[in-house]
Amino acid sequence: MVKTKLPFLVALLGLSLNTACQAQSWTLDSCVARAIEYNISLQIGKNNVELAEINEASSFGSMLPNLNGQMSHGYNWGQRIDPFTNSFATSRIRSNQIGVASSVNLFNGFVLRNTYEQSKISSDISRWNYNKTQNDVALNVATSFLNVLMAKEMLRNAQRNLEATSTQSARIAKLVTGGQLAQNTLTQIESQLAANQASLTSAENAFTLAKIQLMQWMRLDVRQVDTFQISAPEIPDDPDASLIISNPDVAVQAALNAFPEIKSAELNVARTQLGEKIAEGGYYPSLNASLSLGTGYSGAAKVITGNPDTLSFPIGTVYGSGDLVMSIPQTIYGSDDYSTKSFGNQFADNVNRSLFFTLNIPVFNGFSNRNAVNRARINTEQAQLQLEQSRMTLEQEVLRAHQDAMASYANYQSNKASMDAAKKALDWAQSRYENGAIDFSEYFNARILFENAQSLTTRAKYEYIFKISILEFYQGKSISLRHE
Repeated sequence: MVKTKLPFLVALLGLSLNTACQAQSWTLDSCVARAIEYNISLQIGKNNVELAEINEASSFGSMLPNLNGQMSHGYNWGQRIDPFTNSFATSRIRSNQIGVASSVNLFNGFVLRNTYEQSKISSDISRWNYNKTQNDVALNVATSFLNVLMAKEMLRNAQRNLEATSTQSARIAKLVTGGQLAQNTLTQIESQLAANQASLTSAENAFTLAKIQLMQWMRLDVRQVDTFQISAPEIPDDPDASLIISNPDVAVQAALNAFPEIKSAELNVARTQLGEKIAEGGYYPSLNASLSLGTGYSGAAKVITGNPDTLSFPIGTVYGSGDLVMSIPQTIYGSDDYSTKSFGNQFADNVNRSLFFTLNIPVFNGFSNRNAVNRARINTEQAQLQLEQSRMTLEQEVLRAHQDAMASYANYQSNKASMDAAKKALDWAQSRYENGAIDFSEYFNARILFENAQSLTTRAKYEYIFKISILEFYQGKSISLRHE
């Protein structure tokens, strides 16, 4: 059996998921477990594993002798030779046959054995492919889960911005009422308030859509999106660069040793090599043995049951004397002197046995054997190239993930610095605006810059966390989004 290793799935034993219980708070692990249990692609993959195991059992069975029984019951009209009496029969004849037959392949160039070995490898490949699908589903669920977390934080940012603008609007309204500020100042802040309200609505919609996407991966009823909740892991407010491994070759080697797509490609090479041996088996003679045992009954089989007459017939005269010449006495049977032989006696007397050995020697078959061998050889070369391509692709993915992690950290640092600077600028602009040192447009621009910087920083932080999780995934670690 192939030992499976699913980097995403940890601590799932004992987890009970109730489909109807949509209001529960879903962790990343429980989301992955739910998706793996109900995902259609995985259900198809599980069926493929079962089919491969059935094919494996069939290949093993083809090496065993077969045994089949046969029974028949019928009637015949018209002239025919009865197989049990070897006489012509013209009346309706009832016949029965019963027997068993067995055959076995004694040698065929090891084709059957190699086919069985090939089917075992195919079963292992189907299992590794199933594991690959599990990893893909888990990765997609983790991505959707992270999108929900990011959308939720963006929603909180929008709510905080709206609250800040509302507080500012209330303060300016008092100043306008007291005659300290012009009416158009209140109009401007109310315009900003409406913009923040629109941003909040957009953030709420994005949060809902993110939850719907995650629920679809989990095959939950999206009509209950309002009650769907997730449990956010403890993501650090300010993740640092220490989460990035210094040597990406460690992740590359871990992935090459454990990833199911590599295992599947390696096994495919072994499978095609067996395909070459199977094709070469066509050059060898094949030897088969067959054995049968049977008996039967015929309504035409008769036995004597009466007392026949013994008679002589004149066949000529003696020359000269005129005396009659009589035939040798003959036994004359009448129709009443016969009866049909009993069913039991016929089955005992009509037993027949056969044992045959058949040797088939290939001499010329239109180059079919040669073409089969050449085709199998090319399939092996293709499988080896595909293995090499899979290794190269995986190595490139790991190296790209390492580079993406470093780039996302640099992007996060830059956006964070920009947000910190924008926050200081906003605080300074707000103070000067409240004291009448600057007009609303300058304050408004400062606020827009901060809100944009805040959104970009939030996105950059979650992107960095996810890139780190992907890098850890290639090292065979579970994606928990907890990086403390």
